[in-house]
Amino acid sequence: MGRPAIRASKSLHYIALLVVALVMLVPFLWMIVTSLQSPETLVKFPPDLILTSPKFSNYSEVFRDLTIGTFFFNSIKISLLGTLGELLAASLAAFAFARMEFRGKKILFAVLLSTMMIPFQVTMIPVYIIMKWLGWLDSHASLIIPHFFGGAFASGAFGVFLLRQFFESIPRELEDASRIDGASRFRFFTTILLPLSKPALAVLALFVFMGIWNDLLSPVLFLSSEEKMPLTFGLAILQTVQHNFRYDLLMAGTLISIVPILIVYIISQRFVTNAFLRTGVKG
Repeated sequence: MGRPAIRASKSLHYIALLVVALVMLVPFLWMIVTSLQSPETLVKFPPDLILTSPKFSNYSEVFRDLTIGTFFFNSIKISLLGTLGELLAASLAAFAFARMEFRGKKILFAVLLSTMMIPFQVTMIPVYIIMKWLGWLDSHASLIIPHFFGGAFASGAFGVFLLRQFFESIPRELEDASRIDGASRFRFFTTILLPLSKPALAVLALFVFMGIWNDLLSPVLFLSSEEKMPLTFGLAILQTVQHNFRYDLLMAGTLISIVPILIVYIISQRFVTNAFLRTGVKG
């Protein structure tokens, strides 16, 4: 294949990628435009895609009418603590499955992975009864503490699987050398294994944070006080008759809710890239 043919092939690839990128960006751009329009402009047909007089007051109206600051703080609190608990539980369990030998390990790991096929809707009634028995209903403890024990979702088993695979890719010679130097197994885990596993931990943290941040079912199930609800609940009530189905405010609130996800992704992007590069290189 000659050089002109190679250039033409690369150009076609770039054009295809550009088209896909534009298709992916259209909903995001539509959300931005909608968040800056007035209710009267939204019902026009055909819709106005070019903003002539953007209405930035929609954002201040969301903060004023919804007390979105309280919802936002609750979401940050629940998501950060829940992610921390998930990382702690998954890393400890993954270390046991990857580095320790005990009877029934493969069977137990298979049972753990099988829980990924069980949706939360199947277990939510038993979980609700447990929360009621513990006295955690209408408390953030019902949304945070379960993550320190693997979580109530399939993300717990997924996190253990992801970290176990990554831990097994780290040479066992490092553990042998640390044991010769007098380090305990726990010290090897905290000072050597976890620092080397930052890419996998960042990937897991990103997935778990997004899952908790976007969760609406669990807060509605376990919480009853509006002041304890997360941001997803605040966005949901914007679609009710009480707020006249204000889609301009809904899009403004949704755009605000995306900001923490973008920040977490930007922070973890380097580690996510390293994780994919590491899993794709052998030897």
